[in-house]
Amino acid sequence: MGSQSPIFYFLIPAFNEEDNLVFLFANLRRISAYMESDYRIIIVDDCSTDGTAAKVAEFSGIMPVTLVSFPENRGPGAAFDAAFRKALETANEDDIFVTLEADNTSDLCILGRMREQINRGADVVLASVYGSGKIVGAPLLRKTLSLFANFMLKYALGFSKLNTFSSFFRMYRRSVISDLYERYGASVITEPGFVCMVELLIKFKLINAKIVETPMLLDSNIRVGDSKMKIVRTAMSYFRVIRKKMFSSAYRPKLDERNTLDSSSAPATPSATEKRPS
Repeated sequence: MGSQSPIFYFLIPAFNEEDNLVFLFANLRRISAYMESDYRIIIVDDCSTDGTAAKVAEFSGIMPVTLVSFPENRGPGAAFDAAFRKALETANEDDIFVTLEADNTSDLCILGRMREQINRGADVVLASVYGSGKIVGAPLLRKTLSLFANFMLKYALGFSKLNTFSSFFRMYRRSVISDLYERYGASVITEPGFVCMVELLIKFKLINAKIVETPMLLDSNIRVGDSKMKIVRTAMSYFRVIRKKMFSSAYRPKLDERNTLDSSSAPATPSATEKRPS
């Protein structure tokens, strides 16, 4: 690690999250101060129909927040791709990326434990509500289906030591994200929906990244509004990803693709408009 403390980049997709952003920004500022860490926030507004973009703009003068806006709804996959690419433009090698939900269901109190895992050599740290973690406030049907889906992914994809797969809340070394884009180029994230997080795990494994978990309490009662995840659609996407992983080379690294971080290779960003902090 370098002599300077790493900057934390919080990468957050948002679709109709106006009512959650004030609490989210307050929590990010509070936890960053507690950890004595410099931070940046990148919000990708996925064509919200409420005041999400306007709410982000309100904070852009008082917080280090950058807004990337999509002219049409493109899903979490494109949003995370745009956020990663934007962060890579300015982040140093020792900086840390954190992906999370905009609805405040990510327990930021565990960021310190996640950082300790990075310091001990992990490349990717997953916040897990399974194993020693817990879910509060979610409907029983959603919890049951989620548990079954994770069990299926765990063994179908060969992740015997992991318990969570689709949660947004993760911490990454900047270097492992850079390596992923160097190896995969424009194909880092090809899945548009929530299953993009499973796709990323598969590709991290294929480039030999060290992936670990830390337990988290997920309290759905904190969220304002309903979850954006569609259960049936997401479940069908899981089966598609398993089929691609087991019966095709779709997720294999394209080792001959280099230096692909220019805008011409980025599928998620050409039609996006950015608003930087003033």
